[in-house]
Amino acid sequence: MDNQNTDIKNNFAVNVAKLRKAAKLTQVEFAEKINYSDKAVSKWERGEAVPDLYTVKAIADFFDVKVDYLIAEPKAEKPRIFGKLTLKRTVLGLASTATVWLIAVLFFAFIRIIVPSLTNTWLAFIYALPVTAAVLMIFTSVWGKSVGNLIIISVFIWTVILTVYLTIYVSLENPPRNLWEIFLIGIPAQGAAVFWLLYKRVK
Repeated sequence: MDNQNTDIKNNFAVNVAKLRKAAKLTQVEFAEKINYSDKAVSKWERGEAVPDLYTVKAIADFFDVKVDYLIAEPKAEKPRIFGKLTLKRTVLGLASTATVWLIAVLFFAFIRIIVPSLTNTWLAFIYALPVTAAVLMIFTSVWGKSVGNLIIISVFIWTVILTVYLTIYVSLENPPRNLWEIFLIGIPAQGAAVFWLLYKRVK
Protein backbone atom coordinates (compact mmCIF):
# COMPACT_ATOMS: atom_id res chain seq x y z
CA MET A 1 0.00 0.00 0.00
CA ASP A 2 2.86 2.36 0.88
CA ASN A 3 4.52 1.63 -2.46
CA GLN A 4 1.25 2.30 -4.27
CA ASN A 5 0.85 5.65 -2.49
CA THR A 6 4.42 6.53 -3.36
CA ASP A 7 3.80 5.69 -7.02
CA ILE A 8 0.69 7.89 -7.07
CA LYS A 9 2.62 10.78 -5.53
CA ASN A 10 5.47 10.42 -8.01
CA ASN A 11 3.13 10.04 -10.99
CA PHE A 12 1.12 13.04 -9.92
CA ALA A 13 4.29 15.07 -9.38
CA VAL A 14 5.67 14.35 -12.84
CA ASN A 15 2.36 14.74 -14.67
CA VAL A 16 1.43 18.04 -13.04
CA ALA A 17 4.89 19.46 -13.69
CA LYS A 18 4.77 18.40 -17.36
CA LEU A 19 1.30 19.85 -17.85
CA ARG A 20 2.23 23.10 -16.14
CA LYS A 21 5.36 23.50 -18.25
CA ALA A 22 3.46 22.63 -21.42
CA ALA A 23 1.03 25.40 -20.51
CA LYS A 24 4.05 27.73 -20.08
CA LEU A 25 3.06 28.62 -16.55
CA THR A 26 5.37 29.19 -13.59
CA GLN A 27 4.52 27.56 -10.28
CA VAL A 28 3.35 30.94 -9.01
CA GLU A 29 1.10 31.52 -12.03
CA PHE A 30 -0.34 28.02 -11.86
CA ALA A 31 -0.99 28.39 -8.13
CA GLU A 32 -2.91 31.61 -8.79
CA LYS A 33 -5.11 29.88 -11.36
CA ILE A 34 -6.24 27.19 -8.92
CA ASN A 35 -6.25 29.43 -5.82
CA TYR A 36 -3.41 27.65 -4.06
CA SER A 37 0.00 28.71 -2.82
CA ASP A 38 3.10 28.20 -4.93
CA LYS A 39 4.61 26.35 -1.97
CA ALA A 40 1.87 23.73 -2.22
CA VAL A 41 2.46 23.38 -5.96
CA SER A 42 6.18 22.98 -5.31
CA LYS A 43 5.48 20.16 -2.81
CA TRP A 44 3.22 18.40 -5.30
CA GLU A 45 5.85 18.56 -8.03
CA ARG A 46 8.53 17.25 -5.68
CA GLY A 47 6.33 14.30 -4.81
CA GLU A 48 6.10 15.29 -1.15
CA ALA A 49 2.31 15.58 -1.11
CA VAL A 50 -0.86 15.02 -3.12
CA PRO A 51 -3.81 17.41 -2.79
CA ASP A 52 -7.30 16.32 -1.81
CA LEU A 53 -9.62 14.81 -4.41
CA TYR A 54 -11.50 18.09 -4.93
CA THR A 55 -8.27 19.88 -5.83
CA VAL A 56 -7.10 17.03 -8.05
CA LYS A 57 -10.39 17.29 -9.96
CA ALA A 58 -9.96 21.08 -10.23
CA ILE A 59 -6.44 20.60 -11.64
CA ALA A 60 -7.72 18.03 -14.13
CA ASP A 61 -10.46 20.42 -15.25
CA PHE A 62 -7.99 23.27 -15.58
CA PHE A 63 -5.74 21.24 -17.88
CA ASP A 64 -8.72 19.61 -19.60
CA VAL A 65 -7.58 16.07 -18.76
CA LYS A 66 -9.10 13.20 -16.81
CA VAL A 67 -8.19 12.60 -13.17
CA ASP A 68 -6.73 9.24 -14.20
CA TYR A 69 -4.25 11.05 -16.41
CA LEU A 70 -2.78 12.86 -13.41
CA ILE A 71 -2.08 9.73 -11.36
CA ALA A 72 -1.24 7.34 -14.20
CA GLU A 73 2.33 6.46 -15.10
CA PRO A 74 3.81 9.45 -16.95
CA LYS A 75 4.14 9.18 -20.70
CA ALA A 76 7.40 9.89 -22.43
CA GLU A 77 6.01 12.32 -24.99
CA LYS A 78 5.12 15.93 -24.26
CA PRO A 79 1.44 16.48 -23.43
CA ARG A 80 -0.50 17.37 -26.57
CA ILE A 81 -3.69 18.30 -24.83
CA PHE A 82 -2.92 22.00 -25.09
CA GLY A 83 -3.60 22.22 -28.81
CA LYS A 84 -7.15 21.15 -28.07
CA LEU A 85 -7.33 23.25 -24.91
CA THR A 86 -6.05 26.38 -26.62
CA LEU A 87 -8.49 25.86 -29.50
CA LYS A 88 -11.43 25.52 -27.10
CA ARG A 89 -10.45 28.66 -25.21
CA THR A 90 -9.87 30.60 -28.43
CA VAL A 91 -13.25 29.59 -29.82
CA LEU A 92 -14.96 30.51 -26.54
CA GLY A 93 -13.23 33.90 -26.48
CA LEU A 94 -14.12 34.61 -30.11
CA ALA A 95 -17.73 33.50 -29.56
CA SER A 96 -18.08 35.80 -26.57
CA THR A 97 -16.55 38.70 -28.47
CA ALA A 98 -18.81 38.04 -31.45
CA THR A 99 -21.83 38.04 -29.14
CA VAL A 100 -20.90 41.48 -27.82
CA TRP A 101 -20.62 42.89 -31.33
CA LEU A 102 -23.82 41.17 -32.44
CA ILE A 103 -25.66 42.94 -29.64
CA ALA A 104 -24.02 46.23 -30.69
CA VAL A 105 -25.13 45.75 -34.30
CA LEU A 106 -28.68 44.81 -33.26
CA PHE A 107 -28.87 47.82 -30.95
CA PHE A 108 -27.55 50.09 -33.72
CA ALA A 109 -30.07 48.74 -36.25
CA PHE A 110 -32.97 48.85 -33.78
CA ILE A 111 -32.35 52.47 -32.82
CA ARG A 112 -31.91 53.47 -36.48
CA ILE A 113 -35.30 51.95 -37.29
CA ILE A 114 -37.17 53.30 -34.26
CA VAL A 115 -35.52 56.73 -34.15
CA PRO A 116 -34.10 57.38 -37.65
CA SER A 117 -33.43 61.02 -36.80
CA LEU A 118 -30.91 60.05 -34.12
CA THR A 119 -27.43 60.60 -35.51
CA ASN A 120 -25.24 59.26 -32.74
CA THR A 121 -26.20 55.60 -33.02
CA TRP A 122 -22.62 54.82 -34.08
CA LEU A 123 -21.73 55.16 -30.40
CA ALA A 124 -23.09 51.63 -29.97
CA PHE A 125 -19.89 50.34 -31.59
CA ILE A 126 -17.76 52.56 -29.37
CA TYR A 127 -19.50 51.19 -26.27
CA ALA A 128 -18.80 47.69 -27.54
CA LEU A 129 -15.04 48.31 -27.24
CA PRO A 130 -14.76 48.42 -23.42
CA VAL A 131 -17.37 45.66 -23.11
CA THR A 132 -15.27 43.46 -25.39
CA ALA A 133 -12.17 44.26 -23.33
CA ALA A 134 -14.06 43.43 -20.11
CA VAL A 135 -15.10 40.04 -21.51
CA LEU A 136 -11.56 39.24 -22.63
CA MET A 137 -10.26 40.46 -19.27
CA ILE A 138 -12.32 37.77 -17.55
CA PHE A 139 -10.83 35.10 -19.81
CA THR A 140 -7.23 36.28 -19.47
CA SER A 141 -7.53 36.51 -15.69
CA VAL A 142 -8.60 32.86 -15.58
CA TRP A 143 -6.55 31.37 -18.41
CA GLY A 144 -3.94 33.83 -19.56
CA LYS A 145 -0.67 35.05 -18.16
CA SER A 146 -0.20 38.24 -16.22
CA VAL A 147 1.26 40.13 -19.18
CA GLY A 148 -1.72 39.24 -21.37
CA ASN A 149 -4.06 40.31 -18.61
CA LEU A 150 -2.22 43.64 -18.31
CA ILE A 151 -2.64 44.29 -22.03
CA ILE A 152 -6.38 43.66 -21.87
CA ILE A 153 -6.74 45.80 -18.73
CA SER A 154 -4.90 48.61 -20.52
CA VAL A 155 -7.25 48.34 -23.50
CA PHE A 156 -10.21 48.41 -21.12
CA ILE A 157 -8.95 51.53 -19.32
CA TRP A 158 -8.35 53.56 -22.48
CA THR A 159 -11.51 52.43 -24.28
CA VAL A 160 -13.62 53.39 -21.25
CA ILE A 161 -12.05 56.85 -21.28
CA LEU A 162 -12.55 57.09 -25.04
CA THR A 163 -16.20 56.12 -24.63
CA VAL A 164 -16.78 58.79 -21.98
CA TYR A 165 -14.95 61.39 -24.06
CA LEU A 166 -16.95 60.73 -27.22
CA THR A 167 -20.25 60.53 -25.35
CA ILE A 168 -19.68 63.94 -23.77
CA TYR A 169 -18.32 65.40 -27.01
CA VAL A 170 -21.35 64.47 -29.13
CA SER A 171 -23.87 65.22 -26.38
CA LEU A 172 -22.87 68.85 -25.87
CA GLU A 173 -23.38 71.55 -28.45
CA ASN A 174 -20.22 73.31 -27.31
CA PRO A 175 -17.95 70.75 -25.65
CA PRO A 176 -15.16 72.28 -23.54
CA ARG A 177 -11.84 72.74 -25.27
CA ASN A 178 -10.01 70.98 -22.48
CA LEU A 179 -12.21 67.89 -22.70
CA TRP A 180 -9.16 65.98 -23.95
CA GLU A 181 -7.75 66.24 -20.42
CA ILE A 182 -10.04 63.38 -19.45
CA PHE A 183 -7.44 61.11 -21.04
CA LEU A 184 -5.02 62.13 -18.26
CA ILE A 185 -7.05 59.88 -15.97
CA GLY A 186 -5.67 56.96 -17.92
CA ILE A 187 -2.09 57.68 -16.84
CA PRO A 188 -2.46 56.89 -13.11
CA ALA A 189 -4.92 54.10 -13.96
CA GLN A 190 -2.37 52.55 -16.30
CA GLY A 191 0.34 52.99 -13.70
CA ALA A 192 -1.80 51.27 -11.08
CA ALA A 193 -2.31 48.32 -13.42
CA VAL A 194 1.43 48.00 -14.06
CA PHE A 195 2.35 48.26 -10.37
CA TRP A 196 -0.32 45.70 -9.49
CA LEU A 197 1.25 43.29 -12.00
CA LEU A 198 4.69 43.89 -10.48
CA TYR A 199 3.29 43.38 -6.97
CA LYS A 200 1.77 40.03 -7.97
CA ARG A 201 5.05 38.91 -9.53
CA VAL A 202 7.05 39.88 -6.46
CA LYS A 203 4.45 38.26 -4.21
